Amino acid sequence: MSKSSFEQKIEQGFYAIGRQRDQLASEKRRLARQLRYAQHSARLKSLSKQYDFGMVFFAAMGAVSLILFDANSGSEAWMTPVLSLSLILFACGSALRGRKMVSRIRIFNDRFGSWQF
Repeated sequence: MSKSSFEQKIEQGFYAIGRQRDQLASEKRRLARQLRYAQHSARLKSLSKQYDFGMVFFAAMGAVSLILFDANSGSEAWMTPVLSLSLILFACGSALRGRKMVSRIRIFNDRFGSWQF
């Protein structure tokens, strides 16, 4: 084996190692991007479920307190319907925030869902 042939094989080996390193770095970036996408998508879905639960909970509490309201219960009778209506309004606010969260999820998926991971 001549010296020039040996040097060429060493250079080819370094070139192959460099290409493998670049491919591994590219794969690492791709996997990191995919992980960030999955984490953010899961976080948005979790927040959406929390808003849905809050809306149902506060609407139910307001409805139940309105149902239990007795007009002849005394001088502090105004407090129960005010409380129940405020709970229902809070549920409406939670529903609006939930709708905004759903649109954020849709925009996020439209923007990043088609990426080739």
